Parts: sequence; structure tokens; C-alpha cells
Amino acid sequence: MEDQWLLSAIYDDDLVEKLKVRSSTSSRSTSINVPSLENEFLSSSSGSRVSDDLYLHPIEENREPFKLIGKPLPSTTGRFLSLLANHFQITCNGSIIHQYYIRFDPDIPSKKLNRTILRTLQEQNPGLIECPLVFDGIHTVYSTELINVKEVNNSVINVAGVVNTKESPNLFKLYLTHVDSFLLDTKIITGNQDQNQKLRMMHAIDTVFRQTSTGNFHAVLQSFFSIAQNSAIEPSHGLGWGTVNLGVGREVCYGFYQNVVETFDTLTMNLDVATTTFYRPVALVEFLAEILEVPLATVTDGRSLSDVQKKKFNREVAGLKVETRHCSCPRRFRVARCTWKPTENISFHLSETAGNQDSKPLSLVEYYKRRYNIDLTYKHLPCIEVGRTRECILPLELCYVVSGQRCIKKLNEQQIANLIRATSRNATERQNAVMSLQNRLKMDNDVNAVKFGLKVEAQLLKIEGRVLPVPRLLYRSPNLKRQECVTVPNNGTWDMRGKNFYSGIQIREWAIVCFASPEIIGEASMRSFVRNLVNVASEIGMPFLEEHRFCRYAEPDQTVKLLEHLNEQYNLQLVLCIVPGKSVVYGELKRKGELLGLTTQCVRSQNVSKASPHTLSNLCMKINSKLGGINVILSSPPQSLNSEPVLFIGCHLTRSSLASSSDSTSSIAHCDSSIACLVGSMDGHPTQFSPIFRTQPRHQRTIVDMCEMTREAIINFRKSTGFKPHKIIIYRAGIADVTVDEIMQTELRAVRDACAMIEYGFQPGITFIGLDVTHHTRLFAANEKDRVGNSQNVPAGTLVETGITVNNLFEFYLVSHAGIQGTSRPTKYVVMWDDNSIPSADIHEMTYQLCHTQSRCTRSVSIPSPVYYAKLVAQRAKILMADENFDMERFRLCGIGRNDGMSFT
Repeated sequence: MEDQWLLSAIYDDDLVEKLKVRSSTSSRSTSINVPSLENEFLSSSSGSRVSDDLYLHPIEENREPFKLIGKPLPSTTGRFLSLLANHFQITCNGSIIHQYYIRFDPDIPSKKLNRTILRTLQEQNPGLIECPLVFDGIHTVYSTELINVKEVNNSVINVAGVVNTKESPNLFKLYLTHVDSFLLDTKIITGNQDQNQKLRMMHAIDTVFRQTSTGNFHAVLQSFFSIAQNSAIEPSHGLGWGTVNLGVGREVCYGFYQNVVETFDTLTMNLDVATTTFYRPVALVEFLAEILEVPLATVTDGRSLSDVQKKKFNREVAGLKVETRHCSCPRRFRVARCTWKPTENISFHLSETAGNQDSKPLSLVEYYKRRYNIDLTYKHLPCIEVGRTRECILPLELCYVVSGQRCIKKLNEQQIANLIRATSRNATERQNAVMSLQNRLKMDNDVNAVKFGLKVEAQLLKIEGRVLPVPRLLYRSPNLKRQECVTVPNNGTWDMRGKNFYSGIQIREWAIVCFASPEIIGEASMRSFVRNLVNVASEIGMPFLEEHRFCRYAEPDQTVKLLEHLNEQYNLQLVLCIVPGKSVVYGELKRKGELLGLTTQCVRSQNVSKASPHTLSNLCMKINSKLGGINVILSSPPQSLNSEPVLFIGCHLTRSSLASSSDSTSSIAHCDSSIACLVGSMDGHPTQFSPIFRTQPRHQRTIVDMCEMTREAIINFRKSTGFKPHKIIIYRAGIADVTVDEIMQTELRAVRDACAMIEYGFQPGITFIGLDVTHHTRLFAANEKDRVGNSQNVPAGTLVETGITVNNLFEFYLVSHAGIQGTSRPTKYVVMWDDNSIPSADIHEMTYQLCHTQSRCTRSVSIPSPVYYAKLVAQRAKILMADENFDMERFRLCGIGRNDGMSFT
């Protein structure tokens, strides 16, 4: 690979002989020792590569805004495939609509309330009853007829009884302002169509179709659900509008997703089935029993809750909306926390309300008897404090969980398993469900759509796709260690039997620590597991040459001291840790191990007692990559990327909450932060990556420290390979339509600045590719013979670059993995910038090949390995930051950034 990189710098045949002479007389080595990161060692000098001297020339940096590159001509590589997408074409008869800006006084940020106010206005105003009018719930109203603005602006709307909180008003005024009138059109003009005009058209049409859905269903973001009590159904229901109980106070609800999207030459309706998790609308006492995972009789038998149970309940109930029904009118409250005392021990003074400073304390039980004639039954249970000031205390038995509350908290393993079983559909079932949705919602005859002259076609959108050629992978032959062994995947999977790792690590110094009790993992089971692991490792080219140096049972609270002891007494390559399922031990092991420089590999106790050859093989893959080995490489990367030093970078910005007092992978100290992760390749294959991460404010949508992180990745690449990168290819996860330009302007500029910081005139070509996996586009094979496996999915390598992509941007969809369960979600790619002028076919091939090089299994994955690794770094970063005393600077010096392997895998 390095020889190919060296020859790539030759642009003139007359230079060949000169280079040969220079190479023969030069005493430079292929690797350069760099003493420190602060040393600007990438400057041109006598120690630079010959290829660097010829390739990069000083260029004045252009500070103008970057422009998204246009759509290239479709490539022709691969086998043709006829496909269907869950998009429905929208047609329009050219109606003129009027746009209004609406303002409410007082302004309460609630779409539901705003819609109620406007609906009440229509009922009170005879001139608006028959007026075709749709509202987005915020500030925009569309109508096919002009509205008498003066008459409407003098209206006062009374919504008494709708909002049952003492802080909320009942009287509202609203003000309408005419903004514009324009012609509805669903056609997309090829060329430089005004982007604002296009977005306005999409918003108007989307608002029209959502008007009916918001009136009939419960809206959650872009999806709609039918929320009804006592509608539990079986998981094999088909579509339905019911719920499936997930346990622990949660249920999964079924609904649908709809959104108007831009495609190649027209606007389409993206329609899909949707599921999400809600809190079960049950009595709060029943909710308590489910949270504690005990029978209802256990919490109602008179025994007080333990401190641990109260803490667990408090974590779940805080922030929840509850409803009381003991008064004449139901009232809703948001829970602040649960009380530490039981109901029977809570008392208070009525002096503030009665005006009597000498009143005696009144117990809560007696208060409800006097005021509401209610005899409280569960006096042993705690109460809940509600409201912002927590001045109101409610007994659990009088409260009910409000329906329609989406649960965004992390599910446990059993809930996740139940969720997958309840929501998984193969591709054919999902296709039928989408068609059933279209018929059931009657979008082709929607009342509001008809008034605006819009219609949704009844058939799925037909598109063309191709199946890309399968990449060839290289292992080592088990008999001849230097001989390469070629493997060709079959629909994204391959078998490693009879092959060795491309570069296996020899393990001499290693130890075993079992944190599970001897009753769970006996000595015989542990010896059997270790023997089988050693045998499998030897068969695939990662031999354990020596017996373990240390093997002992340990208690969870001994984790830190034990790792410190092992680090002082031995020079270990690996510490194999057996942990009892999901345990806090895992976080402690990873945090301390990274700071000490110890490579740890955790194995769950159930995998020790029932270790299959497949499990052991996957375990060896992780160990080999952690220790610096190479499991597999690509046989033939695209030629445009095979001849020069290329730095591959994967970026991921996790904006999920880092705070959870019950989760070992998060910390309250970092609850207002998000984690920006970046990995950079360290070799020419590329298979090894160096991880870098930073914390930043949670509200930031772009990577703030992109410049410094990229600079560090370039330095690591040069230290590892001895070459400056001539090309930098960046895969950025988390691209959404509203942030593509923002990310490009901010982060691409930061990459340019990082190169300039390293050396004046150092401007490698940059290819910036964004990924989106949050969309709802699904692909179905039109012909039965093209459907693969029990899941009936499209084959791995299915590429779509026309039909459902926009006509002015370089976009494509790629299904790079084999769908085992459910319907495969294609990954959407947006090539935002490309200095390297890589042919579109090579970008497709490169992306597909990179989905085969991740080191944890013998399967292609749904995203390229640089992004896959960046997400693994994010998971590890959460674990490390769970410690409130986490020191980022100390960690950067001795932790995850060391170059002996990918410890984050």
C-alpha cells in the first residue's frame, strides 16, 4: 500500500528516473518518529516523503461560503433491480391559496391549544365555518378564500374548561396578517429553483394533509397514534390501532407516519407504519407495582416501601403527568417527586388559608376525609408532590397516569425484546401495511385535500435500483501464514471457518477476573470456557502462547484496587473479565482500565456458561482489534482511492441525555452536554482507527471542536503511516435536511482550518459525505425473485440514486446489510463536498466496501465502519464520563487515544 502511495505522486514521466535516484540515495525511513503533538512535524523538510514534495502546493484559501455539489450522471455499475418505495405521488389542479400569519394573545407554546382556539373561532364566526382553512399549529394559516382580517382580529375566544390549570388563561385574542398568495404546484423544476419557494410549497401541502390527521389522532412529531384505553391487542395484529404491554409501566402504540417530501421531479407523500412507546394510562398505584416489578397485592398489603423502592419509583414518576378525578372537574398535574414519608405520617398546617396562626397540624388522611369525604386506603404508600413549587401533595390512590404521554426514557433489555417482537414486520408485511394505511386513511379523497385541489395517488412509487458488486475480502491462510485467503460475502454475510485473521496478535501476558459469584460461574465452567476460547483463538490466528498469569474471583467493590494491582504486578496485554449480566462493574472496569492503559474484555456470565463457537469467534474478533490486530481487509478498493494516502474520518454527535442516576453509562455532572466523536484511520486499508471525543453544549447542532479534532486525526495518521494524507474522506452521521448547509459551512471550514494550522499551503482534497438514518423511506423488491430470506428484504448492496432523491444534489440510498428481522432501512447519503472529484461509481463502491470492514462480526453493517466506530466511541465516552471527577486532559494523555489498538471496540 505504501509503495502505491509513493508512486501516486508521479505526474510526469520525466520525474521517474529522478525519483529513483533520490530514493536510492536517501536514508529516510518509511516511518517518522514524532516527539509530541505540539510539534508541527508535517512541514516540508528533508524528512518529508518524496510524494509529499510533489503533490501539495500552497493555495490561497477561499473564504467564500461552500456550495453543495450538484447531482452527477447516474452510474451504471451493478445489476438492475425493479423497486417500490413507500412514497405516493401528489398531484395538484393549480389552486391559488392565501397564506396568513396568526398571533395569539396571550401566546402559549402549545399546538394543541392553538388548534383548539382556531377551531373555536371558526365555530363562533359564521363566515369561517365553510371556509377551507388549515393551520400548522404554530403561526401559519392557509386558505383557498380570502379571510376578513378586520372581523377576525376583533374576536375574543373563550376556551374555558379546555385548560385545567390555575396558571392558564381562558380568554384569547388572535390577530391575522395576510402574507402572500401563490399557486399550488407539486412539480419540481430541474435547475436553480428558489429553495425558499420550494420549502413554502412543501409546508403548505404538508399542512393540508396533516389537518385531518391532527383532528383524528394523537400527534407525536411527524407521526400519529390512536390513544385509547383498554385497547390491548396481540403482537400479531397486523396494523390495528391498539397497544401492546411492554411491562414496567410502558406500552407500545401503533400508528402511522406521514410527511410531504421532495423527490426527483415531484412532491410525494412518504407514508409508513409507526410505533412508539407510551406510559400506560393506569391508576398510579398499579403503575407503582409495575415499576417495582411486583404483583399489585404486594404494594397494597400494608407494608411500607423500602428506600431503594422509593428511589426507583421517584426516578420513573418525576416529570409524569397525572390526573385526579375526585373533584367535580378532572385536574391534571405534573409530578415533581414522590414524598419520602408514607401518607399516614404527612401532616400540615392550614394557617395560611384559614387565617389562624394557632391551628393544629392536620394529617393528610384527615384532610381528605373532612374535605372530600374520602377514606384513604393505602396509608402506607408515599404521596406525590406536584406543580412547580410542589405546594400540592396528592395520595397515589387518587391519581391516574394521563394517556398519550410518550416515554423517551431508556428501556430495559426485556422491554426492548418485547418491543422488537411487537413491531417487527418483514418487507412484504410492511408493504401490505402501508397500502392498508393508504386505503384506511383515504388520502386520495381527503376532505381538506379536495378543497385545495390536491390528490394522492393510490399506488406505491416505482423506482429503479441496482445491486452493487460484492467486495472481496482478504484473510490469511491457516497453513501458509503469508498467503492471502480471498472471501466473497453472500448477501452481506461470510464464514471465517478455515481462515486466519489478516494480522493476528500473539497473547502472552493475560489475566482472568470473575466478578460473578462461584454459585453462578463455577470453577469448572470457567476452566471450560477458557479452554474453548484458547482453542478457537488458536484456530483463527490469535494464539494464547502462555497460560494466564492471574485467575481469581472478585467482588464488584474491588474493581479499582484489583486493576491497579494487576497493572503494578504484571505487564498484561489483556484482562478477561466475567461480569454478572448488566452490572455497574462494567463501567468501573472501562473507566479504570482506560486510565491505566489496561485492555479489558468483558464477558457476560450467561455467555460463559453457554459459550458457542460463534460467540467465542466474535469474542476473538473484538480482542484482536483491541490489541492492535487486523481481522480482515479489502482486496481491491476503488482505484481512485488506492494510489494515494487517504485519511478516512467518521464523525458522530450524540445529543442524547448523559444524565441518569441509575445508569452506569451517564453522569449527572454532564447532563447539559453532548458528546462529539471522531475517528481517523491509521493505516491504508483502512481497518484501524484512532478515537477522539470532546464534550460541548447540548444545544449545539454542529461539532464545535471539529478543527482541533481533525488536526489531531491528521497528526495520528502521519505518525502511524509516515505520510501526509493527500485526500480526506469524511463520513458525518446525523445529517438532517434542515442542517445540511449549516453542518457543511461550519465543519468543512473547520477541516480546512485544521489543515492550515498544520502547515501553510497544506490543502488535501476533501470529500464530505453526510448520513441520515432517521428517515422513513423503505424499499421493496417489485419482483418476488429479488426478495431475500424470510424477511423478504431487498438484497445487500441495493443502491437507489434516482426517483426518490432530489434532482439538484448528490444523494443516494444504500442498503448495505442483510435484513435478518423486520424491514431493512436504507441509509441516505448526501455528498456535500468533493475536492477529489471522485467518480460517483467509486463513491458508491467505496461506501459499500467500508460497510464490510468493521471488526466485530462477519457481516456487513448498515453504515460505513468509520461512522460505526464513532458511535462506539460515543458509547464508551458516556461510560467514562459517568465519573463526576472525570479528567478529560488526563484521559487524553493516557487513555483512549493510545495507538496500540482500538480499545473502544
